[in-house]
Amino acid sequence: MNLGDKIKEAERTLKVAAEMSEYYYHKPLIICYSGGKDSDVLLDISKKCLPVTAFEVLNSHTTVDAPETVYHIRKVFKECEAQGIKATVRLPRDKDGKLISMWSLIEKHHTPPTRIIRYCCRELKETTTPNRMVALGVREDESASRQGRDSFAVLSPRTSEAEYRSTGHTFAMFRLDQYGGEDAYQCELIKACKENKDTIVNPIYKFTDDEVWQYLREFGIETNPLYAKGYKRVGCVGCPLGGYKSMKKELSDYPKYKDNYIRAFDRMIKSRRQKGMKCNFNNGKEVLRWWVGDDPKQVTFDDLLEEDNK
Repeated sequence: MNLGDKIKEAERTLKVAAEMSEYYYHKPLIICYSGGKDSDVLLDISKKCLPVTAFEVLNSHTTVDAPETVYHIRKVFKECEAQGIKATVRLPRDKDGKLISMWSLIEKHHTPPTRIIRYCCRELKETTTPNRMVALGVREDESASRQGRDSFAVLSPRTSEAEYRSTGHTFAMFRLDQYGGEDAYQCELIKACKENKDTIVNPIYKFTDDEVWQYLREFGIETNPLYAKGYKRVGCVGCPLGGYKSMKKELSDYPKYKDNYIRAFDRMIKSRRQKGMKCNFNNGKEVLRWWVGDDPKQVTFDDLLEEDNK
């Protein structure tokens, strides 16, 4: 399948998702926008194939986005609003409505975020679109863990991260005249929609990295300036999913974020000790050195968590 075919498939997927969102949720489809290249492609395709009233754009502010990313999002959202598209930056809040941040979550969870312990993704991003149908710029080309999904899926919160449950169907299975039938209700996706649970659509799932860049070039779409500075990914500054080299570069490029992490780790250590939890770190700088892989012989937080559960 060439890029042209994939674009057409993405358009058909978005159209069906928008229809399903209106039919079941009585609200527009949400296009999640992170400020990265995949989001730019997803948003552009949405603009070309959907009426402006059929979707809205949402950015879940993580509190650790790079300044360039924040400015890029603001610029794109201003353009959306000028085109009549609702664009919202949502600040993260806890269940009581109190503002939260990466720094407060570190203290709350008594451990830095890791590739396995991803409370930050869950609380800063994945809880900002409750009971809606949401379109993401997820692609299987990005990682092995993202392979094997469908265009549509059901989102189910877990302790560590969100779990995508494949529906076993593609967009071609869904037509408006099928929505109300008893057989349709047996489909996990339709059942989730009828119950107004979180449902996910991945329109550009089959796009490769090269095809994403090809699309951006062909249609002259301006991207986040971080890519021009050599960044391969755009996300939270210091995200462990980027790997140690990426973490070190980002924290070097954004020293204020590095200082914020250190202060958060200091508060985390204090909180652990107040609660009688084991901690072999003396200060936040030591935690940071371990976190970015500069002190691999030091005790790991997996060890500490095992002690906490004894």
